Amino acid sequence: MPRATDNAAQPIEVDAESVTSSDERSAATGGVVVRQGNRRLAAQTIALDRTNSFARADGGVRFSEPGVQVSGSAAGVDLADGHVRIADAEFVLTDIDLRGNAEHMDRRGHTLDLEAAMLTRCPPNSRAWRVRARSVHVDRDFATARGARLVLGGVPVLYTPYLRFPVTERRTSGFLFPGIGYDGEAGVDLSLPYYLNLAPNYDATVSPRMIGKRGAGIEGEFRHLSAGFQTTLGGAFLSGDRRYDGRTARRDASPDDDFTPADRWSVQIDSRGRVGRLRTRVDYAAVSDNDYLADLGGGYASLRRVSLERRAELRYDRGGLAAGLLAQGFQRLEPGREPYRRLPEASVGYVGALGSLSWSMSTSWTSFEGGDAGARPAVTGTRLHLEPRMRLAFRRTWGFLNLTGGVRQTAYDLQHTPVEVDTTPERSVRLGVVDTGVFLERPLSRPGWVQTLEPRLYYLRQSHAEQHDLPSFDTARLTSSYRQLFRDNRFAGVDRIGDANRVSVGVESRLLSDRGAEILSMRVGGVAHLDPRRVSLEGVQPSDADVVGELRASRGRFSVLSNVAWDTGGGKPEELGLALAYRADGGRIVNVGYRRRHPDIDQTDVSVLWPLPGTSPGWSAFARWNHDWREGLTIEGFAGFAYANCCIDIKLLWHRTVDVPRNLQGSDSRLDSGVLVQVAFRGFAGLGRRVDSRLVRGIKGYRPGSP
Repeated sequence: MPRATDNAAQPIEVDAESVTSSDERSAATGGVVVRQGNRRLAAQTIALDRTNSFARADGGVRFSEPGVQVSGSAAGVDLADGHVRIADAEFVLTDIDLRGNAEHMDRRGHTLDLEAAMLTRCPPNSRAWRVRARSVHVDRDFATARGARLVLGGVPVLYTPYLRFPVTERRTSGFLFPGIGYDGEAGVDLSLPYYLNLAPNYDATVSPRMIGKRGAGIEGEFRHLSAGFQTTLGGAFLSGDRRYDGRTARRDASPDDDFTPADRWSVQIDSRGRVGRLRTRVDYAAVSDNDYLADLGGGYASLRRVSLERRAELRYDRGGLAAGLLAQGFQRLEPGREPYRRLPEASVGYVGALGSLSWSMSTSWTSFEGGDAGARPAVTGTRLHLEPRMRLAFRRTWGFLNLTGGVRQTAYDLQHTPVEVDTTPERSVRLGVVDTGVFLERPLSRPGWVQTLEPRLYYLRQSHAEQHDLPSFDTARLTSSYRQLFRDNRFAGVDRIGDANRVSVGVESRLLSDRGAEILSMRVGGVAHLDPRRVSLEGVQPSDADVVGELRASRGRFSVLSNVAWDTGGGKPEELGLALAYRADGGRIVNVGYRRRHPDIDQTDVSVLWPLPGTSPGWSAFARWNHDWREGLTIEGFAGFAYANCCIDIKLLWHRTVDVPRNLQGSDSRLDSGVLVQVAFRGFAGLGRRVDSRLVRGIKGYRPGSP
């Protein structure tokens, strides 16, 4: 019958070998089955009191209703209100994927009360985890246990007098499972998060944290969601870090040095919003010191952070009009020049078109502050940049021709310049571009497969303007790539605009399957400079690669990615990269990579995730080795194992990471070792999350829960 059927309003049907009946009572024996709507009660003997609509069952009792299956030794069922009490109950709650047993089970409507109970989400043949409790109350969304013990295998690992956990997706306030790890420098790292379900659209998590050799602290996160905004606020505070004094780590101090522990903290704000055509973004991060992320951030990706960005942005888009207002700053985490701050940057752009002819105007005004590298203040000031362009585009199915012309006009108003340098310099650069290409394809012998051939010719003429006295607020050189052959500026930013009279030629060939999937892509190109290049950055003449090639292939479980950039003038590769990957499924991954970039990078990176041979299903091992051959050291290495089945996921990871104190110029690197553990009781809770975080970043293709 439909699930919403009122069982009490339905007639009672009895099947049995023998039935004795009077006006008020009936007794049935021998394989008795009583049905009433969607309710079913079976036992060796069942006595029915028709006056009170009550059934008493004994011997091999089985009771079922939609979402509930129970067996026991004896039961009492009120057929009018649905109240059921069963002794020696073994039950399965199919709606919430929960099973267990109890000395006594009481069911009233959608609530369940258990005495001397066991609960688990593991299948009957698994003893991975279970909760034993003196009593348990289960309602629509939560289970509340008193006198509860968490048992792993056959070993009790946690006792709590009170435990409340959700049995559906609904959130509730309460303690989450602790996070635990070990680090050779800091000792045992233990956190105990408490979740606050404050409202349907906002919540918070507060996590006291104890780090053995550092001290005690607290972390917190607040999340808010509204119709137009999504905001996350986070912070952490560690009082009097015994391993850090604000200048050096304890390992860097000599025994005779005074060492006063320092407080350490972090703040994060991440907000995104949209109101009509307006979009907002706030991203702010700050830490107490340069070593904070390496010591307390918990992830090796933090070790590569050069700076923390702070930005607030407002954007408006409508048709071809785009406008924005930006404030941006940085906290540098390594010695060196402080990055410039944009306080603020205002930009307006418009794009219009009439048939094949299009035009655009982009304007930006920026005020730069900061940039200090020492006692002498850096050059600061404002920059106004205008860039009108016109483009005539012809496109057909077999090719294209684009003709572009424009002017790049820049004006500065500077402070703190040397006396011989103009404080209000201007620069004007004219450019013209001819970009054309052809699309060719041919069918292959395999039905539906196609090979393409896509040659491209690109000519750029850009006038020269003296720029050696201009500041470098936001400019950097771009790495060589196939795409870079067809850019109209070899620098990022607008403080340097490279003079050019060059021709770039490239050709790409792709292999497409009958389903349109790209099986193979090969690209190779080169550039010829018709005039010497004169514009440089910080007095360094350009030595860009003249020939570049890229290869990408994917077939079944295997994929290959390779790139090479060759400097014909120097007779050496500027960049060389090769990445091989094998992915049979989420639990079988092998990655091998090599990267070399002149003059400072020569690294290999090998990672693997694979089932352990000779073990039962669910066991796997993982490892990563990232080695720098130029420095002769391992940047990051880890290894561990995982066990996963339908109800538990355990991961243990040992890691060794290069640790360089960031506050000290020229300080020696050292290896920082540690152990991390992560346990997830599927459908219940978990212990730690930092192992998955390292695996996601260290093993390309890994997804949490995949082993």
